Amino acid sequence: MTAPLYMIELRPDPAALIRFAQDQGLNTHQDEDLGYVTHAWLKALCGELAPKPFRLLQDGRNLRPPRLLGFSAHDGTRLTEHARAFASPLAAQVCSLADGIAFKPMPESWPNGRKLGFEVMACPISRLGRNEDDVYRRHLRDCDARAQSPDSREMVYRRWLTRQFGSAATLDDFSLGGFRYLRLLRKARGTRSGFLAPQALFRGTLSVRDGAGFGALLARGIGRHRAFGFGMLLLRPAP
Repeated sequence: MTAPLYMIELRPDPAALIRFAQDQGLNTHQDEDLGYVTHAWLKALCGELAPKPFRLLQDGRNLRPPRLLGFSAHDGTRLTEHARAFASPLAAQVCSLADGIAFKPMPESWPNGRKLGFEVMACPISRLGRNEDDVYRRHLRDCDARAQSPDSREMVYRRWLTRQFGSAATLDDFSLGGFRYLRLLRKARGTRSGFLAPQALFRGTLSVRDGAGFGALLARGIGRHRAFGFGMLLLRPAP
């Protein structure tokens, strides 16, 4: 039996989130995308039930308030109960709990062959020992060592995403909707530090190959740093 999966939605108040970050000593330019402070806030709000992966959707023009979407094995009622009982007042003030945390159940099964549109904000890095690097920069170094012409960034990322899908889905169509390097904050060996990482927005269409495996892929997310705002697959009807 497939474990249940829920999509939850929160509407964090930006000013309250910054107050929480300041209180936790996390209000720093090294957390450029607010991924670390959002992760810390979700943990303070929901404890071990905190949704992962998640995505903080922000309007760069500030025309709409930010919202957070995430996947969780627990529904919004359970998350609300935990937050009301155990969250600190400062963490609880970041979003309203008056009406509970909004949620919906995801489909229990995905038929093989189902075509879906998708979007995912990913951190396309590979890890060698303790070192992480952009898969495209690693590709460039490999090509330079072999005196080969490199592929485009989009082609390298497409191969990386195909590997992430594994046997759960086939990547039918792919585009790189946006890319930048940004400074992320992470904790390693007891200390927090910032590092530059790739942030890439992927869009396209896919075909489900293994319904149970695809459900597990949604719950797990794509790539690394999924607890910090990367890797959540957002789905839409295929065009």
